[in-house]
Amino acid sequence: MRCLYDRDCGPQGGILTLGTFDGVHQGHLTLIQACRSWAAEWHTHTSVWIYHPHPRTVLRGERVPLLTTLPERLALLEAAGVEVARVISFSRELATFSAEAFVEEWIRALEAPAGVVLGYDHRFGRGREGSAELLRRIGIPVQEVPPVLMHGQPVSSSCIRQLLQKGAVTEAASLLGYPYTVGGKVVEGRREARRLGTPTANLPWPEEKVRLPAGIYVGWAEIETMHFRPVAQGLPALLYIPPVGALEVHLLTERQDLYDKTLRVSFLRQLRPHRLFSDEEALRAQVEADVAEARKYFGL
Repeated sequence: MRCLYDRDCGPQGGILTLGTFDGVHQGHLTLIQACRSWAAEWHTHTSVWIYHPHPRTVLRGERVPLLTTLPERLALLEAAGVEVARVISFSRELATFSAEAFVEEWIRALEAPAGVVLGYDHRFGRGREGSAELLRRIGIPVQEVPPVLMHGQPVSSSCIRQLLQKGAVTEAASLLGYPYTVGGKVVEGRREARRLGTPTANLPWPEEKVRLPAGIYVGWAEIETMHFRPVAQGLPALLYIPPVGALEVHLLTERQDLYDKTLRVSFLRQLRPHRLFSDEEALRAQVEADVAEARKYFGL
């Protein structure tokens, strides 16, 4: 996949879709598939424009916890078959462009698309005045994609974010199309889990991503992954998210030093919420029960 930034020169005449694409979830994949199908008819390429940072962060000063970092989004778009991605630096200045000016000075000037695919609720330009109807009036062919419904609700990044913030990782995975995944470099911890017989790797939680509620989870772990991909399968792991601080990863089938290695984990199910214990013996007994339940989950 070719990656462009802002007003970089790139190929023109493709089938374009645009948005924040946080999560590259099932709804986004439907948009991309519509682009690919139309592009195949026109014998051209698919192009995705990504607004970054999140428009609400720029316009309202909100901290929007993300489902995916920008590099993760690009990797997921490439895996979905996108051929050209353009990262648009969203700013207050860009938000002042009228819809017509944005079409002429950005979409037509940079992409000159053969067609545009929009989600059912996508708007663009100052005051969200731009729409599929405007593009048709200007003379650009448009396809509008209806919402993807799951459990009677449209699949959206905000809906998935809300599920994750409640710890509903299984339900979130069905909307994403893959388990929620975080990764980074393992750092040294206080070795308290080792004393309890369950050594863990400490993985700092990515600051910009949605943090799950404190508690015990099961998931897959993958070591030394160079490129982002959701961990569909890997090493079975017990995952502990404390109220604050790093994620703790206990590998159920491996015993190795992970310090300073790159680790990526996905969340499959929450076993229980975080709670405090009266003494170390009670904590040790609960940890043993958690490990046993996690091993049962994976059929170990």
